[in-house]
Amino acid sequence: MKSLKLTILVFITSLTLVSCSNNESDSNGGSCDTECTYSIASGENAATVLSSLNGTYNLTYHSAQPGSPYADGTVAKFTIDNNELTVEINGECLTIKNPVLRGTNNFLFKDTCDKNITYNLSPNNDGSFNEINIEPLGQGWYGQFSE
Repeated sequence: MKSLKLTILVFITSLTLVSCSNNESDSNGGSCDTECTYSIASGENAATVLSSLNGTYNLTYHSAQPGSPYADGTVAKFTIDNNELTVEINGECLTIKNPVLRGTNNFLFKDTCDKNITYNLSPNNDGSFNEINIEPLGQGWYGQFSE
């Protein structure tokens, strides 16, 4: 009986600690345990994301194409901060570092760690947030997250 009580006490204590550490990481403004640091390839240019795009965006996925990793209507929370993109979808969280510049104002966050896709952060001409396009790592287009 004593060992059962001790086992239950250890289980409850462990559960409490795990719950607290998960909540603490969620309260840090988009930080999460899983990070993907992309290595800039030859011929690519490192990007500096416009500070006007820093913030948190709750977006919905539209126009899912065949092969898309997300279904139409998927809701996601994106946090852009200091050249990092944190993606939170269905309880999963990934922070991607080292964006690549495409053209003059598209910022590509390449997820080479999980889904093998690119999150293409596309601002409006005035520097405000527009949408995040989802693309294969090569060429193509799967859909977009927008308001």
